[in-house]
Amino acid sequence: MKIIRMEDIEREKHVEKRDKIVDDVNYVVEGVLGKGKKKESNWLWFIAKLVLGLLVLVAAVNFVLGNVWLLKFFYGELF
Repeated sequence: MKIIRMEDIEREKHVEKRDKIVDDVNYVVEGVLGKGKKKESNWLWFIAKLVLGLLVLVAAVNFVLGNVWLLKFFYGELF
């Protein structure tokens, strides 16, 4: 059987009181600021954004290269 001293009992009471205060403070902070939302990983949305970005990049490169080709073509035809 373990012998419990008065200091141990006081320390446990202090720890329990501190934990209760911490829980109360966390509850109030969550109420004021709102609960922290867990970040949901949505791979479909990420892939859709990636594909859309690649399509925009391809369209931009195609536009620039197409204009360069047209300039060369018309420059050769006109002069």
